[in-house]
Amino acid sequence: CNYDASAACDDGSCEFTSCAGCTDASACNYDATATIDDGSCILPDGCTDATACNYDASAACDDGSCEFTSCAGCTDANACNYDATATIDDGSCILPDGCTDATACNYDATAACDDGSCEFTSCAGCTDANACNYDATATIDNGSCILPDGCTDATACNYDASAACDDGSCEFTSCTCYADLNGDLDRNVTDLLILLAEFGCSGSECVADINEDGEVASGDILELLSVFGTSCD
Repeated sequence: CNYDASAACDDGSCEFTSCAGCTDASACNYDATATIDDGSCILPDGCTDATACNYDASAACDDGSCEFTSCAGCTDANACNYDATATIDDGSCILPDGCTDATACNYDATAACDDGSCEFTSCAGCTDANACNYDATATIDNGSCILPDGCTDATACNYDASAACDDGSCEFTSCTCYADLNGDLDRNVTDLLILLAEFGCSGSECVADINEDGEVASGDILELLSVFGTSCD
């Protein structure tokens, strides 16, 4: 290290340590001032960045191979796209933000990650427009529809006590005796007297308004005379 080109006779002072070091420029511990290689060179042998995907804890000299993409992903366990293998969070996490089930009452088309809030009762009901309990606001049919099944008018001739939904079949003529004003099933003088007593009556309260034109008049007399003397029994 202390070689003296002008010296003509060696004085035993030569030393080989002060200028010794790593002379390999590719080594991590390269010493540009060293003129004697002492074999201490630490050559690149892996990735030494602990935050990198390919970090090598045994590596002593970084070789420039560090990469940060192969292990990147969502590290939030609450997210829908959580990646249990990811060690670097890349900001891609999609957190719960609504109901994503299109069949649910509270479906949110803008939601990207289901938050477990989906419910199927608030919009449930009868969706059959023919049913008596049809619910125009219902989007989920809950099987509660009550369909027409008979006549529900207790005053009708064909009243059906077991019917839950009127089917429009109610009729009021088959069980009545036309022009029988006193209900004895005979059209006779008694009915004529009732009619004459109400002659001139107008309005819905007139019992003798046989032809149902809103008044008791000659037309009703003619109707009664057309069946006079006959019985419905």
